[in-house]
Amino acid sequence: MNLSHPPHSQPPTGRRHSLASLKDSVIFGTLCGLFSAVSYTASNICLRSVSEVDPAWVSAIKAIPNVVLIAPWMFVRMARSQHILPPPRVLLALFSAGVFAQLFGNVMFQTALGTVGISLCVPLVLGTLILTSALLGKFFLKEVITTRLAVAMGILIVAICVLSSGADEAHQSMQAPGTAATDAASAWELIRGVAAACFAGFSYAVLGAVIRHGVSDTAPLSTTLVTVGLAGILAVGTLSYYTIGWSGMAATTSQQWWYMGWAGIWNAVAFLALVKALQLTTVTYVNSLNASQAAMAALAGVVFFKETPSHAMFIGVGLTVLGLVVMKRTRRESPKPAPLPIMEPVVPVSSPEVATEQNNR
Repeated sequence: MNLSHPPHSQPPTGRRHSLASLKDSVIFGTLCGLFSAVSYTASNICLRSVSEVDPAWVSAIKAIPNVVLIAPWMFVRMARSQHILPPPRVLLALFSAGVFAQLFGNVMFQTALGTVGISLCVPLVLGTLILTSALLGKFFLKEVITTRLAVAMGILIVAICVLSSGADEAHQSMQAPGTAATDAASAWELIRGVAAACFAGFSYAVLGAVIRHGVSDTAPLSTTLVTVGLAGILAVGTLSYYTIGWSGMAATTSQQWWYMGWAGIWNAVAFLALVKALQLTTVTYVNSLNASQAAMAALAGVVFFKETPSHAMFIGVGLTVLGLVVMKRTRRESPKPAPLPIMEPVVPVSSPEVATEQNNR
């Protein structure tokens, strides 16, 4: 016997294989989590590129790829005689929450992109989304707010205030050269943009709460996403008909079609990557990766759209990431992910409920 290599000095073959598989899962899960954050950012960049288009029309087109890419998943379940339809009450709740999130989440998000830009809009939505989710959990779902969670909420509140204080510079950088507006008009546009971003985060949180606490055990993920997507197509599609009419829809340029279509594709791909990451790693780890969306959005705004960087933006984005990471570390790990408001992109059915189980969209 070779005493220099005792049998017990190496893990058993099965254990070595298990450790190697675990390491590979973490690596691949990390790549999926980062790819999800990058894909959500790509979707937001596409949306920011069509900020001059009617927000309802953009939201309607963006919802189509979600349905097209995920509906086959539902039909496969049907072909296998698996459960796909929840009780009518649950289906109605899903559809109603989807309409609410599409009208007051996606449309408001798109409005904010055209007013305060992607650099401030995304962290504002993320911060409001997670903060509102925690409050909904406390007051309506009887969830406990721990000391650490309260600290994270305080950080997010400060982040929202700091980002709002820097919205004026961002708004000014969004104005076309030679465009002048009265102080009153400019202030109103500023308030409207910040309020739209915050209300979008609130809407995504409502959708996430309905999905996570009302239908997660009775409605399959594919059915949930298709229902929310169809709600978006019908609700915001109808709204866009009344806002711009057939003539406005027909006036959409090929480049605008391209951006809107890819916004939806990247959004759907990001969500699927997020779900895969959650299957391979932990909710806390994936959400920490997903929090990088705020920094990516700020960088994209400055690099691609020449949005004016400011101290408020950098501090606010940093506080948002810190608050998200601290809050997500308070969450109990869950073996079964629930869908996010395809955050929406962010935000955000978001990033967030799928991710924190995103979480709290």
